[in-house]
Amino acid sequence: EAMEKRFEAIDKRFEAIDKRFEAVDKRFEAVDKRFEDLIHYMDKRFEDMNRRFTGLQWGIGLSTTVLVALISVYHVLG
Repeated sequence: EAMEKRFEAIDKRFEAIDKRFEAVDKRFEAVDKRFEDLIHYMDKRFEDMNRRFTGLQWGIGLSTTVLVALISVYHVLG
């Protein structure tokens, strides 16, 4: 009978440990979701920055081309 009580106590301890592991698993799942959300957010930010820099690059290239053309026309006519 004493052994049976000890086994029951051990079973209860294992059940408590299982519940703790389940809680830890839930926490890790929440952290994983946060990282996934962060990765998606960062991807969107990098795409936005890429679009901005592409537009800026085109603007600088076009401005330089127009400026060189104007200087050339001024130099030929002047």
